[in-house]
Amino acid sequence: MKRLAIIGAGELGQQIAQHVTQAGAYQVAGFFDDVAAANTATPRGLVLGPTTSVQSVFEHGVFDELLLGIGYKHLAARQSLYEALAAHIPFGRFVHPAAYIDPSATLGAGVFISPGCVLDLNAALGANTFLYASCLISHDSLIGAHSFLAPGVRLAGHVQVGSRCFLGIGTTIIDNCTLGSDVRTGGGTVVTRDLLAAGTYVGVPARKL
Repeated sequence: MKRLAIIGAGELGQQIAQHVTQAGAYQVAGFFDDVAAANTATPRGLVLGPTTSVQSVFEHGVFDELLLGIGYKHLAARQSLYEALAAHIPFGRFVHPAAYIDPSATLGAGVFISPGCVLDLNAALGANTFLYASCLISHDSLIGAHSFLAPGVRLAGHVQVGSRCFLGIGTTIIDNCTLGSDVRTGGGTVVTRDLLAAGTYVGVPARKL
């Protein structure tokens, strides 16, 4: 069994550790965190050190793959850490056994897919994308790299979502819509047209704040 290190020892990192352990997908080697000190005990493993120590700890053979437990409030940081480390350290991919992924779907490195998610025909997730529980990505839709989808997000067919996007809980996007990079939606937002400008959108139909 491969050993997984998780960047971020907080709530999201702990949730990742719980899912991968319960699924028997990884052994959790520990966490990297810039707030908690090295050797701090967490419910699911020790803090191995700050993010600046990831490379050296990997070279000492402590873990095999990485995942990012950094949440939706820090999408630029997710991208920055991923790009700094991915050239030297393998990032894992995790698909919960209670998710359905069509064989035609493509998953970038660092992807995490929670229980109840569905990826339909030719759906694609860019690198370092995180899907919370019960997200539905319909046929031929694409989620850009470093994006984060809250529970219950629904995308119809042929939807294109840019990089570093956050789609709030229960967001619905109708077919053939395009979202630019750095678009964020509030809970329950319904997208019925292209949203190309970065910013936060809310409501039914979506309007920019």
